[in-house]
Amino acid sequence: MAQENENIDENNSNINSVSENQTPPRPFRITMEFPLFFTMLSVSLSGAAISNLVLYRTCVHSLNHTQEECQVFLSPARNNGSQHLEEEVQKYATFVSMLRTIIESVAPAILSLFLGVWSDTHGRKPLVVWPLLGMSLSGGLIVVYSMLESLGPWWFILTSIPVSLSGGFTAMFTGSYCYVSDITTKDKRSLRMTIVEASVSAGSVIGAVASSYVLRAVGNVYLLLISAMLFVIAYVFTNVCLKESLAGAVQGGISTVLDIKLMKEMFVECFKKRPNHGRAQILLLTFANSLSIFIMYGLMSLEYMYTRQRLHWAIKQYTIYSAFNTTISFFGSFFGVILVQRLFKVTDLAFSIVAFLSSTAHYFIKTFATVSWHMYLASAISLFRGLSSPLIRSLLTKILPPQDIAKVFALMCTIEGISPLISPAMYNSLYAFTISSFPGAIYVLSAVITTLCAIFLGFVQYFRWRQTSIIYDSLSNES
Repeated sequence: MAQENENIDENNSNINSVSENQTPPRPFRITMEFPLFFTMLSVSLSGAAISNLVLYRTCVHSLNHTQEECQVFLSPARNNGSQHLEEEVQKYATFVSMLRTIIESVAPAILSLFLGVWSDTHGRKPLVVWPLLGMSLSGGLIVVYSMLESLGPWWFILTSIPVSLSGGFTAMFTGSYCYVSDITTKDKRSLRMTIVEASVSAGSVIGAVASSYVLRAVGNVYLLLISAMLFVIAYVFTNVCLKESLAGAVQGGISTVLDIKLMKEMFVECFKKRPNHGRAQILLLTFANSLSIFIMYGLMSLEYMYTRQRLHWAIKQYTIYSAFNTTISFFGSFFGVILVQRLFKVTDLAFSIVAFLSSTAHYFIKTFATVSWHMYLASAISLFRGLSSPLIRSLLTKILPPQDIAKVFALMCTIEGISPLISPAMYNSLYAFTISSFPGAIYVLSAVITTLCAIFLGFVQYFRWRQTSIIYDSLSNES
């Protein structure tokens, strides 16, 4: 009965003072899945190659080693010839990557204060189109950088400026999820959010698997050119083929974005008092989801370096593992939503807690990994870890009135926008400090954060059980 009550409660939130208009059903068609697939395909295809390029330029230009000594950093195959240089080069390169990530995130962090509320009037599509244009330009600059052998690693930082000024991944994902929320009904939303996440995973898997083979076949410059073209394809499709999801959207340019009233409206709606601890529930869900993004940004540039240093992997071993890791998460998400959740009637909230706890186990196993199969075991155990984000977003769309969804997503977007300003500095500094003694410290930090997220969701579960109990007690007293 408790599970039944919770299912009722999830669709009937009782934390709002206004009634929700039902989204009219629409036939399924591909929308955000296509651009997100091509975007993540591009990122995954070029990610390790870019890391190798930065390591090589650091080795040659900043640490003044010979090109012959440093050439091993560009190799897609396993090679132990760089072991004597690895620690020195990685320590320097982590700070280059950290500064690039921070610069890439400053403008999105500021824009995120305005874009969510702005999109309630002017539509969701610009939040996806603008970042894809910026990524296309940044991709082109990376190609130019790779062709100019005389440029050191610090020049690479400049390639992040277009994607930063256009809103970056923070704006793109906010726009994508708001778009999907606009075009789906409540009962289909969890599945559709998972399909969107699956398209991200599919792009990541294919890119990771293909990366080392494409690098061997065409070399760094042409691989990065292919990556830039994938961004362009995603931009053209979104700009030309997708219609605006928000009915009655008013056209507005960049000049209408930086309006202080938009920021004030977002904070007022997100922090206003709601019945049944609604404000606490929304904020706890928002912070839990945002902390998982905090971990992602922290580990983004370090996981490849960790496997190089700890397990002596090269790009081929890492991309194969990355593909396996993403595939496991991909099938776990579909298996979880389509079979486990529907068969056993597990709520979005309960499944999100399971996802965070499995992530904690995932990070602890990686912390003490000494051989390659430990990394694969960590991925296999955390089968459902990819479900936390789509299920939390899905739950928020179910318990919020439609007019507040974009505002809460904007708050989430703001916190996620701030994360890259703090997370890379924290993680890179920790890794540089512990690389000689305990490089797995970055995973201990990640495990602590995911445990904290599970505790946050535990409080939300308590509020919802208490809320359901109050409803049923009230019904009993009335009868």
